Amino acid sequence: MRIGIVGGGIAGLTAAIRLLEQGHHIFLFEKDEKLGGLAQAIDFSGNKLDKFYRHIFKSDLDIIDLIDELKLTDKLKWMKSTLGFYYEGKIYNFTTPFDLLKFSPLPFFDRIKLGLMALYLKRVKNWKKYENITAKQWIEKYVGKKVYEVVWGPLLYQKFADRAEEIAMAWLYGRISARFKSREKGGAQEVLGYMDGSFEVLINTMEKIILGKGGKIFKNSPVNKIITENNKLKAIKTNSGEYEFDALILTCSPMIIKNLYNWDNDYLLKLNSHEYFGAIALIISLKKSLSKIYWLNVADKNSPFVAVVEHTNFISASNYLGNNIIYLGKYLSTENRLYHLSNEELKDTFFNYLEKINPLFNKKDVIEYKVVREPFAQPVVKKNYSKILLDFRTPLKGVYVANMSQIYPEDRGMSYSVGLGNKISEIIKSDNK
Repeated sequence: MRIGIVGGGIAGLTAAIRLLEQGHHIFLFEKDEKLGGLAQAIDFSGNKLDKFYRHIFKSDLDIIDLIDELKLTDKLKWMKSTLGFYYEGKIYNFTTPFDLLKFSPLPFFDRIKLGLMALYLKRVKNWKKYENITAKQWIEKYVGKKVYEVVWGPLLYQKFADRAEEIAMAWLYGRISARFKSREKGGAQEVLGYMDGSFEVLINTMEKIILGKGGKIFKNSPVNKIITENNKLKAIKTNSGEYEFDALILTCSPMIIKNLYNWDNDYLLKLNSHEYFGAIALIISLKKSLSKIYWLNVADKNSPFVAVVEHTNFISASNYLGNNIIYLGKYLSTENRLYHLSNEELKDTFFNYLEKINPLFNKKDVIEYKVVREPFAQPVVKKNYSKILLDFRTPLKGVYVANMSQIYPEDRGMSYSVGLGNKISEIIKSDNK
C-alpha cells in the first residue's frame, strides 16, 4: 500500500520504519525543515542540544528498546539527577527522602504524607478511578490541603495557569508513576537517560533507515487538505502538489487535524474538545554554574518560568566548550502575552526573575541565548478525558490518528511517541489482512 504520514516527529518516524518493514510504500511529510518535532535539536555552544530540555526514564521501555534495536545503546548514558524546589524565596534540595524530611515549609507529618503519596501512586494499577476527580480534590482529601497549597497547587498553576484546578488526578498519577519507576536504591535516587550528542542522534538514524528502506521524506511540506472520493481517502494536498494514498496517518495535534477535512459534527466536536498549551524555552550558555541542582521546580505563581534546568549538572560542560547550559521553561496558552513577546523582551523578563531567585546569576556571564516556542506542547487533561479520547481510526476510511493526546493517562514523552508509532502500524496491519 501507499501510505502517507503527516508529521516527522518520533511517532511518525517510528510508524514509517514499522510500515516499511511490512512492505508498504511510505511517504512522510514534515512542515519544518528538520525532523523530530518537539525532539528537534539546535546548534548551541559548540554542540547539538535539544531545543527543549529532555531525558528519558528507566521505565521508558519503548524508546530504550528502539535505541537498542538501532544499535545506539552505546550512545545512551544513564546518570543520577538532582532535584530542587524553590518556595518563598528559598531553594530546597528535593532529591532524596531525607531532603523531603527536611522540607520546612510543610509541617513534619505533611512531609511524611507527601512522600507516602508518591510511594502509593507508584503501586496503583487501576488509574481509571482518578478520571472523575481533579488533582486538587484528590490531594486535599487524601494528602492534605497544606500539601496542595505549598507543593502541588503552585506547580499545577505554573503548568496550567487558570486551568490548574481542572486538571484530572489521572494526569498527575501518570506523571508521578513514571517518575518513581525510574528510581533506584529503593526509591532514593532518580536515574535518567540522555543520548550522547542529543536525541538528534536517534532522529538522524531513523531518517537514514527510512530512506535506506525506500521511504520518501518531504521536509518544509505542510499538508493543507485531505481529498476524498466516495467518502474514502483519495489524496492529500501540499504546497508542492497532490499525492494519492491508500492510507494516511495524522500525527499532528487535533487543532491541525480539524482543519484538514470537513469532518462530521460528532467527530469535529471531539476534535474541538481538545486543548493544548504551548511551550517556551529560553536556553542560555553561562560562564558560571548556578547550583548543583539539575532540575529546579519553581513554585511561585509570579515566576515567568516553571523550571530552571541546569543541563550541565546532568551532561558534562565539556560537551559545550566548558560552558554551563541552562533551560528556563514555561508551559502556557498561546494567548498568553508571554508567548508573543519578542525574544529580547522574553529574555529580559526571564533574566530579571532569575536574578531574583538566584543571586549567583549575573547577566554579564551570559555568552549566548536562544528562544524556542512550540504551540502544541502539552494537552490539557481534565476530568473524564477518556470521553473525548480520539480513536486511532477516524470516521474517514483509510485515515488514522496517532498523536500525544492519545497516550492518556501518561503524559507526553518520547517513549510514548515510539509506542504510538508501533501501535498505529499494527492497527494498519490488522485492518489490511
